[in-house]
Amino acid sequence: MIQKLKLILPLILGLFYSCATSIEKPDSYEKISNWHRYQHFLPEDLRYRKYNLPTEEFVELMGYQVHVDRFPKKLTNCKVILIHGGGGNGRILGTFAVGMEKLGCEWLAPDLPGFGLTKIPSEKHYVPYEDWVLVLDELIKKERRPNQKLILFGLSIGGMLAYHTAAYHGKVDGLIATTLVDPRIPEVRDAIASNRFLSRVGMPLNSLFSFVTDGMYFPIKWFSKMEYITNDPSFSEVFASDPYAGGSKVSLGFLTTFLNYNPKLEPESFQVCPVLLAHPGIDPWTPSILSQQFFHRINAPKQFVELKGAGHFPYEEPGISLLQESVSKFIMDLNPK
Repeated sequence: MIQKLKLILPLILGLFYSCATSIEKPDSYEKISNWHRYQHFLPEDLRYRKYNLPTEEFVELMGYQVHVDRFPKKLTNCKVILIHGGGGNGRILGTFAVGMEKLGCEWLAPDLPGFGLTKIPSEKHYVPYEDWVLVLDELIKKERRPNQKLILFGLSIGGMLAYHTAAYHGKVDGLIATTLVDPRIPEVRDAIASNRFLSRVGMPLNSLFSFVTDGMYFPIKWFSKMEYITNDPSFSEVFASDPYAGGSKVSLGFLTTFLNYNPKLEPESFQVCPVLLAHPGIDPWTPSILSQQFFHRINAPKQFVELKGAGHFPYEEPGISLLQESVSKFIMDLNPK
């Protein structure tokens, strides 16, 4: 029976779905307008203006042409790398750099392969999740400067990605996350997947047939609860319809490798750097209890802050002010005067 399925499944999938990886990528956010649609949902101090737009650059990392939004700051003693998850990109997360400009840090917001404007080599069959870790590892190596603290700040699934990267690289100075959900745990898979059948049956079945399904691409919103990325349905729809964010496609190979990724250090062995978990208080997608299960296991100096009144993408008050205050204190504690 299994042998018959192995022969039939790729034929069935091939009949109905395109394996095209992505739309054509422009070379600047100035050439697209999607990111402007986010602005009117955000509070004034998180909005882009002509005077606070980031500089743009492409950096070759792991064979990818990685787009990076940079918020430069000369002679600073801290640098923060913003890390998005599935359904985001660096331009979206850059709003947090805008809101925390007074901290005096330099901020970077890369687009990870498959999202934003980062370009994937034509010969690349699919992007495995491990490549996200390796891309960020290479970016850290390029960006580290003497006498400068380097902090990873991951939002959504980017929080766990920030942890995976810190564990892999081993020499970052601080880790900030809004969620820390371990996708190896069945309850976490249930929470982040669009439905329980997908998390308990669909993805395990995909792993069985990964030799033919890895390179197949489908809309990411088919697999995740994109409607919960914010608590405002109109705002969530902006994410879900953005072809450079929540409206993009993702490969089954990426999903399989993400769900089964084992960090270089399990949390009981993690002593790389201090950790701040600033978790949204009203997050129906990844409830706080799921993040705290992993957080409590971390064997390093750590802090937990609840962002009251904020959803998965935390922009509401008082949560956004609590986020700014906790991040500011966390970074200042890394640079005592």
